[in-house]
Amino acid sequence: MAAPVPHRSTTLKESHWTPKRHGLITALCEETLERTPAIRSLAHYSNGILDFVALRADRAPLSSLVTEIGDDAQNESLPGSRLLLCTQDLGAVLRPLKTGELMRTVLAGTRAGLWGGRARPDEFLAAVTDVPGGVPDMDDAMNRLVTRIRTEVHGLPDELLGGDAQAKAHLQSGEAPAGPHVDFGTAAAPNAVYEQRLRDLWRTQVNTTDLQYAGYYRDWTLVCVGDVFDSQELGPRFMDVSVRTRRTAYRDLSRSLRGHLIRLKDALDLIAPPPVNGASVERLVLDVQEGAVYVHWTSPRAFLLGVTLDQRQVANAEQRLAALARATGAVTVPPPR
Repeated sequence: MAAPVPHRSTTLKESHWTPKRHGLITALCEETLERTPAIRSLAHYSNGILDFVALRADRAPLSSLVTEIGDDAQNESLPGSRLLLCTQDLGAVLRPLKTGELMRTVLAGTRAGLWGGRARPDEFLAAVTDVPGGVPDMDDAMNRLVTRIRTEVHGLPDELLGGDAQAKAHLQSGEAPAGPHVDFGTAAAPNAVYEQRLRDLWRTQVNTTDLQYAGYYRDWTLVCVGDVFDSQELGPRFMDVSVRTRRTAYRDLSRSLRGHLIRLKDALDLIAPPPVNGASVERLVLDVQEGAVYVHWTSPRAFLLGVTLDQRQVANAEQRLAALARATGAVTVPPPR
């Protein structure tokens, strides 16, 4: 397979940028940008302050009305700066769960996407894509970039951003007969057939290996939630935080998402406005040191929140949540009596 054709780019550096401090990191960022057509721009921050931004030369103009003429560095870094502020707040929300620091945030919209992650404390990188369907390529490239910065520049270990590609997903044949613990919320229809169909879906997807928790919400109200937190295999993961506390925390997170979503949409809309009456956010990933939290929207009014507690299974768990989201969409309306 031929190597990717490098794309022309330029790098805008802030006044405090120095080759001694930032030179090697800048070179790695430029290499990633030039080899990843999906990435529009890539910014590096230290202690919340912009150091430099690498830009694709053939990028389209930003759609925002708040950009400043002639200040390309600040304009291009604005979506990443807003994502940085959001990740700081979301990291604080997740910290009491004791699953480690928030390492990676992926935000996929209808027409644009954002990636944010930390190479180490107070060192943050952000990337922007304005290519339809460009989020997966951006995500893979940025995961590799941050890993290279950690291992080659800072001498730190690989934190498996995005999971371990060699990790084996859950095998359906190994499913525990008891299945997950499933509860229904006030948005669930009082219909036994409808509830059983949802329970069957949770039993096929929620498991002790990868996707260990999933909640389904409609109009910000709980429809169905299930988890395997009571299983013996996961017992050691609840030494510091009880099962009840973790269940409550994830429900609280679903409620707090509404406020964060407004800010996340604003960051996406700086890159490309959503279609009229269309959802601008389709997917959110919060990758912590011990697993991840995912939010997948099935419509502007409904979403699923999923969790894995195993960092190796981050990619597999999200694939399983996506499958559950697709299947759930077919049973959102109770069958007629």
